[in-house]
Amino acid sequence: MKKFIKVAGLSLAVLTTSLVANAAQAAEKIGYVNTAKVFQTLPQREAIAKKLQSEFKDQKAQLDSLQKKIQTKMDKVRRDGQLLSEDDMRKLQIEIGSLQAEYKVQGQSLERDAQQREAAEKQKLFVTIQDAIKEVSEKQGYDMIIDAQALQYAKPDSDITDAVIKELK
Repeated sequence: MKKFIKVAGLSLAVLTTSLVANAAQAAEKIGYVNTAKVFQTLPQREAIAKKLQSEFKDQKAQLDSLQKKIQTKMDKVRRDGQLLSEDDMRKLQIEIGSLQAEYKVQGQSLERDAQQREAAEKQKLFVTIQDAIKEVSEKQGYDMIIDAQALQYAKPDSDITDAVIKELK
């Protein structure tokens, strides 16, 4: 009889725990979104890329012009190197070195500025994406949304990526 009571008590405890766990699980609705896919489908992304390209067009043209000057001087060294005096050759090499240093500095500056502007624009887009995710999750009654990259496994019916893309268009 004691064994029966222990078994019955244990069974009741397991059953109660199971019911409480199921109730807690049913209370939360969790979904996921593939933010990389959403970002790739944004039409604003291409417009921003063109905007940034035109914004840095003049600096890029200056850099290309400097590269052409360097190439012209190097061609002159190869072509006329044996005809030039040692002094003229040294001056030409110093001039090429100076132009190459200037090219390197301007190139690094352009790259750094372009990366900073691109990061700022991407950040604006991600804020827009986050707002759309929040809007969709509230409409569909989700308690929590997780990025798809952080998941090991999830059922496809918990994916709100397409709904977020529709919200953004």
